[in-house]
Amino acid sequence: MKRAGLIAGGVVLVLALLAGSWWLGLVSVAVMGAIGWTEYSAWARASQELEPWPWPAELRAGAEAMVRRIDPTPERIIPLAANQPDLAQVASTFEGLEQLLAERLPLWPWAVFASVLVLRRNAVQRRLRNCALGYQPGRGRPLNGQQYSHLVWKEMSKICEIVHQLETFMLSPAFTGALNAPECAADADSIVHIASRLMDYHEDILRAAERCLQTPVEADVIVFVQDVCAFAMCPLVGYDKFIATMCSRVAEGQELLPYANGVIELDEALLGIDLPDGLMEQINRHTKKFNP
Repeated sequence: MKRAGLIAGGVVLVLALLAGSWWLGLVSVAVMGAIGWTEYSAWARASQELEPWPWPAELRAGAEAMVRRIDPTPERIIPLAANQPDLAQVASTFEGLEQLLAERLPLWPWAVFASVLVLRRNAVQRRLRNCALGYQPGRGRPLNGQQYSHLVWKEMSKICEIVHQLETFMLSPAFTGALNAPECAADADSIVHIASRLMDYHEDILRAAERCLQTPVEADVIVFVQDVCAFAMCPLVGYDKFIATMCSRVAEGQELLPYANGVIELDEALLGIDLPDGLMEQINRHTKKFNP
C-alpha cells in the first residue's frame, strides 16, 4: 500500500490568547495596585463579604475533567479498514513511547509529540485533582487577607510571565520547525525536546497554582482562595484541552491515512488560555477589601 504523508502544516500549534494579552493586563493591574487603587462602586466599597465568583460552565467542565486521566485513544469515527496498515498510536506508557521511537510507523512524529504530553500530564494527575478541588490547606500558620493578597499577586504575576514565555516558545522557529518537518526528515530528539519543554511550562504553572491553593489562610479569606482557584484553572484547563485535541488529531490521521492517495490535512489544534470576563474584577475586590 502506498504510504501517504500527513501534512504537518495541517495542524497548526499556536497559543491562542482568546482574551487578548491578558498577562499584560494583569501586570498593569499589579502596578496600579502598588501606587494606589481606583475607586470601586458604592456596593463594592460597602460590602464586607463577597460571594464566590460564579464559574462559567465551560471552565467548570474543564476543571471537572481534570480529575481524570487523559485517554490517548479517542473513539473511532471511521471503522478500521480490512487491510488497515500499522500506524503509530499515542502511547500511554514510557515503554510504548520507546517502541514508537524505535518503529517510526506512519504518523510517528505527531504520535510521539502527543505521547510525551500525555505521559507528563498524567504523571501529575493527583496534583491536578487537588487543584481542581480548590482550597486544600497544608500545614503552617494561616495567613490573613493582606498577607495572602501579597502572595497571590506574586504567584499570579509569575503565571502571567510563564504564559508569555509559553507564547514566545510556541511561535519560535525551533518549535514550529520540529513539527513542520516532513515525516521522513523529522528529528525524534527535537520532537521529544519541544514536547518536554512545553510540559515544563505546565509544571511551573501547576506549582504556582499549588502555592495559591494550598497555603493555609484565615476563615474570612477562603472565598478569596476559591476565586483565585478559578484564575489558576484557566491555563491548566487550556493545557488539558490541547492535549486531548492532539490525541484526537492523531486518531483522525489513523482513520484517514488508509483511504488517502496523497497528503491529508487535519484541523488545527490550539492551546487556548481564556480568562473569563469579571474574574479579575472579583480578585481586585478581594485585594481592595484586605488592603484598605
